[in-house]
Amino acid sequence: MTTLQAERTRISCEGEVLLDCWVAQSAAGGTARTGNHYWQVRSRNPIFDGKKSKYLKASGVAEYKAAIARGKRIKALGKEIQKLQQRITKVEALLATV
Repeated sequence: MTTLQAERTRISCEGEVLLDCWVAQSAAGGTARTGNHYWQVRSRNPIFDGKKSKYLKASGVAEYKAAIARGKRIKALGKEIQKLQQRITKVEALLATV
């Protein structure tokens, strides 16, 4: 379990971490007649100055994708740690009754 916690700490030290976010392309809205698509990072929670989406420059998309990947990995590690803690408490309860 300590190795999982160390891995989670190492990942969080690598850079920004975004949880529950994704990168999407969106077309121009309204009456715009352009074929350009714009990159956005979107979130389930309002984390971008109180908003759930933020427009990106094409050069910054890779940074946000890396931050999202770190967030997914940290979330998965958190779930693994929680499962291990539940197993440990079950084993301790069994040993206490014996």
